[in-house]
Parts: sequence; C-alpha cells; structure tokens
Amino acid sequence: MVRGWGRVAGWAAAVGSVGAAGHGVAVALVPSWQRAGDVERVLPVLVAVVCAVGWLVAAVVDRRRVEVRKEVRRPSWLLAGLVGVGMVLASVAALAQANGPDEAEGRQLRRIVQADGVERKLAIVAVRSESEALGRVNRRQVYRTTVELEVPYESGRRTVTIPVETHGRPDAGELIGVRFAPAAPELGVHVDRGMTVDGLGLVWILVLGGFGLLFTPIILVDHREDVHAWRRYRPGVHLPAFALLIAGVGAAGYVGLALPSPWLGWPLAVCAAATPWLCLALAIRPEALRGVFDRVVRGLGRLLINRQGR
Repeated sequence: MVRGWGRVAGWAAAVGSVGAAGHGVAVALVPSWQRAGDVERVLPVLVAVVCAVGWLVAAVVDRRRVEVRKEVRRPSWLLAGLVGVGMVLASVAALAQANGPDEAEGRQLRRIVQADGVERKLAIVAVRSESEALGRVNRRQVYRTTVELEVPYESGRRTVTIPVETHGRPDAGELIGVRFAPAAPELGVHVDRGMTVDGLGLVWILVLGGFGLLFTPIILVDHREDVHAWRRYRPGVHLPAFALLIAGVGAAGYVGLALPSPWLGWPLAVCAAATPWLCLALAIRPEALRGVFDRVVRGLGRLLINRQGR
C-alpha cells in the first residue's frame, strides 16, 4: 500500500512540477495570465512542493521494503520526458521572472494589468526634452525622450508627460505603444519597451528554452534507465536535491513577487534556473557534487573560525 502511494506521489510530483513550471512561464510571458494575484502565482508551486514532500515521506517509509524486494520494471519513457520538459520550463520560468520592468516600474505595470489594463498605440502630442542615447539594440540606437501623450481614459482624455525609449529620436505624431487602465487614471501609463533591452533578453530566454525543449526530453528518454534509477530513494542524493529545488523555488518566487532591482533579481533568477540542472548532476554523479559541497562547507567553517579568532 505504501509502495502504491509512493508511486502515485512520485507521478503527482512530476506532473505537478511540470504544471507549476508551465504556469510560471505563462504568468511571466502571456499577457492574459499576468493578471494573476500573488496567491494564484504561488499556489501551483506550493502544490508541486506538497506532492514532492509526499513522495519523500512515502519513499522513506517504504525504503526498507525496497531494499529486500526485487523490483523489475520497465523504465518509463513518459516519466523521462516529463522530467526533461519540467527542467526546461522551470529554468525558463525562473529567468522570465527577472526579465522586464522591475522595482517601482514593474509594480506599476502589474497594478495596471490587474486593473484590466489595455494596450494602445498613441500619437506623441509634443516632445518635451532632448533625446538621451542609451545604447544600441539590434544595431539601432535607442534613445530616451520625455514626451506628451493624450490618453483616452473612461473619465475623459488626459495629457500625460512620460519618458519613452525609442529606436531613433521621436517626433510629434509618432505612435508609441503604451499600457494603461481606462478606469484607473491614478495608476499612470506604462510605455512598451518590447523592442529594447528587455525585449532582447526575452528573445534569448525563449531561444534557449526552445533548444532545451527540443533536446533535453530526447536525451533523458534515451537514458530512461538512469531516470528510472532516480526513483529509488537515496538520502544522499534526494535530500540535497530537494533542498536545492526549494532554494530555487524561493529565489524565483522572491524575484517574481518582490520585483527587486536587476542587480539582485538577475543573479537570483540565474541561480534558480540552474537548480534543476544541479539536481540532475547530483543524481548522475552524487560523489562529485558532494565533494564540492563539503569543500564549500569546510571553507565557510574556516572563514567563520578565522573571524572569531580575530
């Protein structure tokens, strides 16, 4: 009975992880999903974590029986494929959390989207500042300029003065992509930056994710015997891997909910994106990674002892 529950919990953890990762990608990239509140963003991940904890508990209880029972089962190609898809989607979701507006600008955009914001192309009424060169994207110079736009709110048209980033110096009459909430003028206007630095980062994330989805499931299906072996509980492998995944989920969740500055958000997102692959390496060569962890712990211990000695 315990063995059956362990199998159910394991499959639930695999499916739940893929679902949570896919949900994270959708929330970060699909406009209609970006209206999700904090609870909706976190709930699928919590479900996946609960399923993973359930599998660990069932596996620990069943461990003695597994040691004395000869289990001969054909490796599942479906499970191997799910693991591959889940790894790639989890990494893409983590990186996507850090891409795009952050801090005050990101929080403003989220409030606009959640207030049923709309996207419009509005003509520049007047240019109010000199254009500041920011750099080149796709071999084209990007400028920041303060302009006036006339925004059609439900309560009436309002003139708004905001900075915009454009390819080339903008002129009066040029169309600018913006997002605003027609029923909530107090939320302001957010200017679309899809063709500048944020858009370029998103392109690279999607390209890497596409290559990952193309090759990773195929490679793991081809090595499904190894994936099948990972289902047998080993404390020295699964407990560190579980700790790594929890740390990755925490880092990605913090970036997605708090929207910190890029100097903090991107390193956390990269670390979160790396955790599935670190877990894979831990499962393949646990001795090598355990040696690295031991050296890190010993180094931190020596550092603390030296500081206390001073």
